[in-house]
Amino acid sequence: MSVLTSVRETIGRSLSRPVAYLAAEWDRMAPRERRWVAVLAVAVVVVSALIGTYFVFSNISDLEEGNAEIRKALSAISKHRNEYLDAKARSDAQAARIGLDPPQLTADLEAAAREEQVQIDESTERPTTPAGRRYAQHDVDLKLRQVDLQSLSKFLRRVETGPRLIMFTHLSIKRRYSEADKMDVELTATAFERLKDDKSKKKPDNKTEGKDK
Repeated sequence: MSVLTSVRETIGRSLSRPVAYLAAEWDRMAPRERRWVAVLAVAVVVVSALIGTYFVFSNISDLEEGNAEIRKALSAISKHRNEYLDAKARSDAQAARIGLDPPQLTADLEAAAREEQVQIDESTERPTTPAGRRYAQHDVDLKLRQVDLQSLSKFLRRVETGPRLIMFTHLSIKRRYSEADKMDVELTATAFERLKDDKSKKKPDNKTEGKDK
């Protein structure tokens, strides 16, 4: 006797008693009771089928909505692809202008002033401050006296369009009453330094750890 035959006989013996019991109960029922049981069984089957159908169509609807959202996102990406590439190119260009070396902010400002024949009367460097985790911010306060509007415009343009990324974050202009075409200007120039990762801090010293243990 094979194992499969033994399993079949065991299952048959297990089901024979409940089946016989149900058959006997069915025979003892009156015709009216049989009709009610049949109607109840049909109702259970119909309700089960309806519930199963609902879940199937609900899952299909969810899949269709998800696919529609994916198609919409892909369409938006395709539509704004050129804008994204332009923004990325500008970001890369700005990062290249920042460079890897610390900025010589005061020297760059003085060089631009000499080229545009502008006199920097006072310059004060502020303490370096963090600008996020990857950059440090350098600021220099400048004072220009008796400068005309055209020279000031040329100086600002030369600084901001130079090879290194420098921007003016503060500008205050006061007209001189004695000279109508001259102004006193206070401004703040800002540059950024990209911080270098200290790899020695990331890798623990095995010799030191061995001594500690």
